[in-house]
Amino acid sequence: MPISTSFRLLVTVCLSCFIFVGTLAQERIRELEGSLKSNPGDVSILMELGRLCHDKAAAGDADAVDKGFQYLDRLLIIDTANVVALAYRGDLWAMRARDSWWPPNKWSYLRKGAAELDLAVGLAPDNMMVRMLRGMNALAAPGFLGRLSIALEDFIVLIKHPAFADQSKELRVSIYYYAGIAHKRADDYDKARELFKKAISILPDSDFAKRSQEELKDMGS
Repeated sequence: MPISTSFRLLVTVCLSCFIFVGTLAQERIRELEGSLKSNPGDVSILMELGRLCHDKAAAGDADAVDKGFQYLDRLLIIDTANVVALAYRGDLWAMRARDSWWPPNKWSYLRKGAAELDLAVGLAPDNMMVRMLRGMNALAAPGFLGRLSIALEDFIVLIKHPAFADQSKELRVSIYYYAGIAHKRADDYDKARELFKKAISILPDSDFAKRSQEELKDMGS
């Protein structure tokens, strides 16, 4: 499957509103779990289940973290070179850290997640979904982990990617917005303003455009 097509199919995480989380997601999970009983080694089913559980986990469902690991672990045993599954699992480690109350465990989980995301990018540096997952994860990471430079790298790569122009307006506006946030945190306000303005120009009435306008106001623009 072409990278750009794969990216569109798996782009839920970057939109961060969990479009398919809730009743519809649960119904789809039950449907896929039924199919998995007949096809226990079907990588596409395992991938979709892992993605759906990831999105439910990101929305705050702690039980979905364990289920996500269950499906992605099985997938990676079958398809060890599946970098998108590896990146999703890396992001799940951050959610396990979120739900852990013991500080040493939080630190350990965050490190494991960062390592898997870095490995996925190292294996497939041109894969847009892998870059998005790592970029979002790095942007959300605690400052003491020093992952801001990673987020900057990933969003710069995404914007410069040959397939970027072919993506939907909704996707491009979200990437510009998060890239702007990364540059703002790095104190590169001129670049941040440029990126926020691009987000607004693409879809002026979108949520990300409105967020961009708020960021510009915050910077006195």
